[in-house]
Amino acid sequence: MRYLLLSFLIAAFSMPAFSQRDLDYDNVVVSQDRIDARPLGYPPLDVVPDGESGTTALTVAPNGDLYGATSGDRAHLFVFNPRHGYVQPLGVIPGATSVLNAVVVSAAGDVYIGTSPDGSLLRYSPRDEYKNPIHIGRPLEVANLGKPVPGESIAAMTVDRSTGTIYGLTSPGAHFFSYSIATAKADDHGVVAVKAPSGEKFEKKKMMSRMLVVDQQGAVFTSGEGGSFFRFDPKTDKLEKLAIHAPAIPGREPWTVVDAFLLDPSGMIYGGTSDGYLFRLDPARLTVTNLGKPLIQNRIDGLVRAPGGKLYGVGGDQEDMARLFSYDPSSGAYDVLGFVDVNRRPYYTWQAYVIGAMASGLDGTIYIGSNERISKLYLFYPRMENE
Repeated sequence: MRYLLLSFLIAAFSMPAFSQRDLDYDNVVVSQDRIDARPLGYPPLDVVPDGESGTTALTVAPNGDLYGATSGDRAHLFVFNPRHGYVQPLGVIPGATSVLNAVVVSAAGDVYIGTSPDGSLLRYSPRDEYKNPIHIGRPLEVANLGKPVPGESIAAMTVDRSTGTIYGLTSPGAHFFSYSIATAKADDHGVVAVKAPSGEKFEKKKMMSRMLVVDQQGAVFTSGEGGSFFRFDPKTDKLEKLAIHAPAIPGREPWTVVDAFLLDPSGMIYGGTSDGYLFRLDPARLTVTNLGKPLIQNRIDGLVRAPGGKLYGVGGDQEDMARLFSYDPSSGAYDVLGFVDVNRRPYYTWQAYVIGAMASGLDGTIYIGSNERISKLYLFYPRMENE
């Protein structure tokens, strides 16, 4: 009887692993020694629930910890410590159903969260998270710092750690704001889009970038109405529209936004647009170079730099499947690496369709967060030698 029971349990637990895919799906593109996946929590019970696990913000703290936020029925904050190797859910973010590229970490290690639809700026202070058990659904302990622009959701944020200043964009009004950590004061500096473009029935919102970037001089860049770039100079406290535009498919300029920004150690700014173009922006000369389309799909949902200088990105429409690519600035060469696909048969297999955020760790690991009903955190390990 004991043997029969043991045989039944082995069969029961083995069946889901083998039934996830048939052999036709075993030919993955990305080498499986270079990519892995983590659930958002500690399975089988202590994980962020389905419908609340779509990762839409990732950022790396000065100590190397990765913080992320989810969107869905409720928004959650989580942390991934590379030494521990698993995702630790920290709690439900108050007043938020989504956090869109709006998690930043200060030089002191405090985590700042911009919420939607509530529009509040929250501060979470880490306190030895890994010493505490996971409690899914517990409210996150935060300090509410107020609403930088009353009546508006926070749509994107970045931080200048050297000055302790947070910058952000709001929705639907497309306001550009700053928040001083030292003085706890927020300022509204104006809008980057006055009205929504006409002519595209599916586009109802004002066009503004989904990220912001701070250059080496402390200026902040974003995109706004008509695909134009905007720059905020904290020295003059001035937000200005520049005479340069994000690359777009001809005729689609009014509907073009920047999906991703990346500051390179050279001082150049790289970015990806909603039409799927990669570009390089020179913040000193205020010139934009169109580097082409790495993928046939639209959108570049994330862009990071590996220690060797190569850029890695993920692109693709929500109706399609996300693909990973690389770009070598020294040669100008692209390499399409394939789907974000992890195969650990017979234990598990998982494939990402939609990507919501991307970040690069201090050790060179690239983090990719999927934005789906059931989402995972993917760990990609780029090789330093030739692909």
